[in-house]
Amino acid sequence: MDGASSVRISPVSIGGAAGTGGTDRRWGRKDAALILLLTLIAAVLSFWDLGNRTGAQTYWRPSVVGEGFTADFGKTRTVDRFNLYEGPGAKGKTRVEWSADGRKWELYAEIEHKYNRVFTWKSENKTVSARYMRFTAVSTGYTLYEAAFFTRGVTVPIPVESVTDNGKAGSGTEGGGAQVFDEQEYAPFRPDYRNSMYFDEIYHGRTAYEFIQAMEPYENTHPPLGKVLLEFGIRLFGMTPYGWRFAAAVCGTLMVPVVYAAAKGMFGRTRYAFLAGLLLVLESFHFVQSRFANVDVFGVTFTVVMYYAMYRYGETSWRRGFRAGLGWLALSGVFFGCAAAVKWNYLYGGAGLAVLFVLSLLRHLRAARSEGQRRTARRTALTLLAAAVFFVAVPAGIYTASYMPFERATKANDGIKDLWQYQKNMYDYHKGVKEVHPYSSKWYTWPLMLRPVWYYGGTDLAPGTGQSIAAIGNPLVWWGGLLAMLASWWIGWRRRDRIVLTIAVMYLSFYVPWIVAPRSITFLYHYFPMVPLLIFSLVWMMRWWEEKYRGGRRFTAFAVTAAAALFLWFYPVLAGVTISREWMNIALRWLPSWGF
Repeated sequence: MDGASSVRISPVSIGGAAGTGGTDRRWGRKDAALILLLTLIAAVLSFWDLGNRTGAQTYWRPSVVGEGFTADFGKTRTVDRFNLYEGPGAKGKTRVEWSADGRKWELYAEIEHKYNRVFTWKSENKTVSARYMRFTAVSTGYTLYEAAFFTRGVTVPIPVESVTDNGKAGSGTEGGGAQVFDEQEYAPFRPDYRNSMYFDEIYHGRTAYEFIQAMEPYENTHPPLGKVLLEFGIRLFGMTPYGWRFAAAVCGTLMVPVVYAAAKGMFGRTRYAFLAGLLLVLESFHFVQSRFANVDVFGVTFTVVMYYAMYRYGETSWRRGFRAGLGWLALSGVFFGCAAAVKWNYLYGGAGLAVLFVLSLLRHLRAARSEGQRRTARRTALTLLAAAVFFVAVPAGIYTASYMPFERATKANDGIKDLWQYQKNMYDYHKGVKEVHPYSSKWYTWPLMLRPVWYYGGTDLAPGTGQSIAAIGNPLVWWGGLLAMLASWWIGWRRRDRIVLTIAVMYLSFYVPWIVAPRSITFLYHYFPMVPLLIFSLVWMMRWWEEKYRGGRRFTAFAVTAAAALFLWFYPVLAGVTISREWMNIALRWLPSWGF
């Protein structure tokens, strides 16, 4: 893509740089233009139709049993559907009754409030002729934001003329029945991902909101940093689908320039940096993870920075002075701490960082001896001390600090002193996860993408149509990347290429621990940290192919074109587009184990 001379790969000692001769890591105008273009494309893809920017904000939270209210339509109406939208609260029950005359009441629905109803529109379909609808708290512990009643064939709610509380409100009650019918313009006829939470948003997006409101957090099975980052979108755009997904979309977009920068630093060519960034833009799994309120998109972005910084540390030399590589070590340690504060499984990458650090240190010592450098013992001791600070003290400080919002929100006066107990509780939870999930998958199925996770399935659709959001990767990146990675390991090992070494060590450090992990229920998204490494492997093999064969660039063009075509091919089940169910089943479900 640029005019730089081709790179020649030459054998060097284990851990030494290979393929760096003739490269140039300096950024020019072409880099700025390309990275801006890729980031803009990624932003449009991430934010397009991300979710509604509006939603119900007022609520009624009963505090005593028997508390309730009655909604009056003003005249008898045909009610066919009842939609309800509620907030934090994972317990309690509401009885909804109907009446035509205000004297004789019959049960319309009994709502059991559960965690999977949070910030999600739920529907009850039942046809009655009623003027009044009465809500009564059978048991408390929930929050109702908005309710709406519909007549079949009409997509706007039945107008509510008045709402009357029953006068049994307790001292802890918040709001009243009027707050349940004051934002009818936000009540949809059909629940959809655009107006409701789906999959793990009911944990992560909800917890971010609870941090903001200093409410007791429901989800505590992962460290808090990811939810803290999700707060930013909610603070900017309110507790709306766009708001709780905004920060993930921003991070997913920013992962593109991060990967571009890492590839530029490793390959030293604008062409290969552009290819890496473009492949990430076209990577389906990354696209899906960037469009809903999850924490993995933060953790994976942090891991790219941490192992790239360690790679750059390995490129430094003590000839330039002991302090030359400390900045890279510090950057690696900071982002290692950030990744660990998002999810524990990113801690696995610490083993890979340790291996790369030791290999780099050995290379420094070997070079120092061959060059007759003095004071190597002192430099070694200072390097080890710096590593202890950057990879133990700094990450521990970041991890501990990430619990501050959690501490402010919890009612118990436990404090940071009980941080260890939180960790024990998390370990016990993950070790004890035994629930069967239809879209769980074992670690050995992940590289072949045998069981994608079905995040969302649309309901109330026209006959013969389907709407899905599935966490499925781009086959070119996943399957082609796996072949490229294995081939690069074979070629790169013989050539002692440090890029390949970094990819191999980090891939194994993220992947191998899942083989022995105590958690028995796992999902394909646990493989997400390996996806950027597959992309780097593809780019490495593209470079190798281009340098070895005259038609190498045609091969690269074919691979990128195939990746783009596959992204467009699967786009409907990545973005929740309503399409023909027949097309979905025949054209998009390539394997019987793919369910969406």
